[in-house]
Amino acid sequence: TTTTTSTTTTTKTTTTTTTTTTTTTTTTTTTTTTTTTTTTTTTTTIATTTTSTTTTTRKWDYRKDCGVRPIRGQGRIVGGSETKFGDWPWQVLVKESTWLGLFTKNKCGGVLISDRHVLTAAHCQPGFLASLLVELGEYDITDNTEHMATRQKKVKRVVIHKDYKKPTFENDIAILELESEIERQPHIVPICMPDISTVFEGKMGIVTGWGKLEYGGNVPNVLHQVSVPIITNDKCQKMFTRSGHKKTVLDSFLCAGYDEGIKDSCEGDSGGPLMVQKDDRSWVLAGTVSHGIKCAYPDLPGVYMRMTYYKPWIERITGLKL
Repeated sequence: TTTTTSTTTTTKTTTTTTTTTTTTTTTTTTTTTTTTTTTTTTTTTIATTTTSTTTTTRKWDYRKDCGVRPIRGQGRIVGGSETKFGDWPWQVLVKESTWLGLFTKNKCGGVLISDRHVLTAAHCQPGFLASLLVELGEYDITDNTEHMATRQKKVKRVVIHKDYKKPTFENDIAILELESEIERQPHIVPICMPDISTVFEGKMGIVTGWGKLEYGGNVPNVLHQVSVPIITNDKCQKMFTRSGHKKTVLDSFLCAGYDEGIKDSCEGDSGGPLMVQKDDRSWVLAGTVSHGIKCAYPDLPGVYMRMTYYKPWIERITGLKL
């Protein structure tokens, strides 16, 4: 008997299971979304039919729109009386401006004949390095609270008559052209110019101004007026001769005054109007105040520049048909 010994070798296989833990990191990205809200404004246009009335400022017709007094209506100085506001809307105060406008002084009177032209006396020309201003609608020269506002305008051009002679006051007339046109207002209106055939002798005229109330006296604050008879040049010459003054009365002169004096224009009135009322109740410019010997003395009438004589010259310089 053979005994066989079998050795059974058991091989134990140990399986090592390695567990790999994978850590997954989840990165959460927070995206901030900025929402821009665009507000769209919808403008709803409602079509409205608007009837627009355009007011056209017509140009002045100086032969139709002149010489009227809108405030005072058309009713009928030295020895004169105070006027009322708006009585004489063509009366102008001429001022002299010096030192770049720092100082002004009242120079003369003047008279408005268009929307940008004023007549005054040639001897009212500005001094050295001075210029002229005009005050329109003026009444009380000491009061800044007028019923209606005054209008101050710079003078763009001064045209003095080329034949002006200072010693004799021959051609003592000047035209002031304003820097801009003025608007017509109730207290600012041009006066009418006469036809060259108009005869003023024998009529009563009115003179206005801020001149002295008597020879050597004071000037008033408010505009004054005086009525004077317009006389012939022949009578004027005889009056001066009778008074002992050697004065030649020229054709370009117009005289007004009483034999006994009493009423007259005076110093400070120069350049202002001598006017006559026409049959249609409008006012026409007979002359501008020039000069005289003293004021309101017997046989010493006031001397004015005759508008019928100078009208052609005025129209030529201004380019207007007055």
